[in-house]
Amino acid sequence: MATRLVTKARLRAIAPWAGLSLLFVLTTAVVGLLGFVNDSERVTIGAHAATVSPTFDGYATLDLGAVLPRLRIPADTPGSIGVNIDVQETDADNLTELLTRDTLIASQPDGEIGQIKQVIQQMAVDNAVAGAGTGLLVVVVVATLWTALGVRRRRELWHLVHRHERRFEHRAIVVLVAMLITIASIYGPGRMRPAEVPPTQWQPLFKLLPEMSFDDRLKKVEVASGFSTTGGVGVIRTLVETYRKSTELYGQLKDRVADVAPEIHQPNKEEKVALLVSDRHDNIGIDGFASEVAKAGGAKLLIDAGDDTSSGQSWEAFSINSLRQHFKDFKVVAVAGNHDAGGHVEEFMRKSGFTVLDSKPVEVEGIRFLGDSDPTKTGLGSADMPGDETIDHQSKRLADVACDQPEDKRISTMVVHDPSSYADTAERGCATLLLSGHLHRQVGPTTRVIDGRAVTTYTNGTTGGAAYAFALGYTLRKPGEVTLITYQKGQPVGLQTVTAQPSGDVTVGSYTPLSS
Repeated sequence: MATRLVTKARLRAIAPWAGLSLLFVLTTAVVGLLGFVNDSERVTIGAHAATVSPTFDGYATLDLGAVLPRLRIPADTPGSIGVNIDVQETDADNLTELLTRDTLIASQPDGEIGQIKQVIQQMAVDNAVAGAGTGLLVVVVVATLWTALGVRRRRELWHLVHRHERRFEHRAIVVLVAMLITIASIYGPGRMRPAEVPPTQWQPLFKLLPEMSFDDRLKKVEVASGFSTTGGVGVIRTLVETYRKSTELYGQLKDRVADVAPEIHQPNKEEKVALLVSDRHDNIGIDGFASEVAKAGGAKLLIDAGDDTSSGQSWEAFSINSLRQHFKDFKVVAVAGNHDAGGHVEEFMRKSGFTVLDSKPVEVEGIRFLGDSDPTKTGLGSADMPGDETIDHQSKRLADVACDQPEDKRISTMVVHDPSSYADTAERGCATLLLSGHLHRQVGPTTRVIDGRAVTTYTNGTTGGAAYAFALGYTLRKPGEVTLITYQKGQPVGLQTVTAQPSGDVTVGSYTPLSS
């Protein structure tokens, strides 16, 4: 006789476990979802502090305050997850500076988009964990009560309920009515009152400014209708024009890399390539160009010689966000420059997974590095201020560390911001390649033989095209330079510069082999 797979006894045995599992799933989902939709996080986005909160309308909506109109763009995320971004205070001195800065950052938004996605993902994870914890607690409480009652007491309660069906039904009805009254008292008044303000009407940006041309990204932008929109058409037109100029120049530079790619040295199977950048000074527009050069040259490592920002303020996190987003598949070795002083920039770098050199030898991708951030503090437009040590003291201290290394662990590459910081190491011949920025012009490569070993010093020009300490703009003030460094078995064997010209052209320097 065939045995039945489903029997009453088996159903009774698994019913408690199935019930507890269902209770856990429902509690987790309800608590997690409610927590997620009511969550918010205060972050730095672009040049502002902002409060980010998730939605399910499928749009990324920016609330820019009372003067400027609200903007939104499709988020293109699974589950129609959207985000509200309440843009708040900034340290900009005037409205014109603020709007220009915001527009230029918006023209290269990948870093900020990545930052917002990371925040929303973290909210989702945090609330999922909170929901799971609550679900587990509820299951434990219910299971404990169930067990504490015991079989006999549960049977007695079951029979008691069934012997007094009408009384139970009456009590259930009273509880249900009380719940409905409570819910209605909480949510009803707000629903019954007529809306004093009509719902927001949205119109595409290209309809507001039909005489202007728009790229594919701007065509998706919608503007909230109202006085701030119609009254600020002139401001919006200026911002769109700034955006267009910025995307045109940096888009042209990025596209030109493919044309000059045949001139870029290609590594063999035994070689690795690093891309050197320095003195970006907030110019995130150049990052797309730099990443294309890295791709064309086969680079897998980024070396950052500092001055990614102009004043080292917390609002300049967008510069590090952009670098992280464009080089997300790269190992990054970095130091902070004198314009990055204050601790914020190094903190952002470490949170982004960069290896920030701090006077201790470290090996990355088989290359032995040594370096340190610049001790001098220089704000935007302010004079240098001494830090914890002088440049001369740093130079001597780093030289002592480099020269103390055994021969089989010789420093392959020293990275500092100011070339003066590697002067003593170069003089004593304790590193093979010494890299810096700071001067906003290329110096070297210069090779000398010290105690039978080749020592090469090299200063990279400004990657951000900075004439002074601020380079964020829709044009380059000077040529923007990056350098490809080729390594073999952890030792540098060649350098090659690639330069973005203010005209939109890209020039490639000759490949310079380095003496071993």
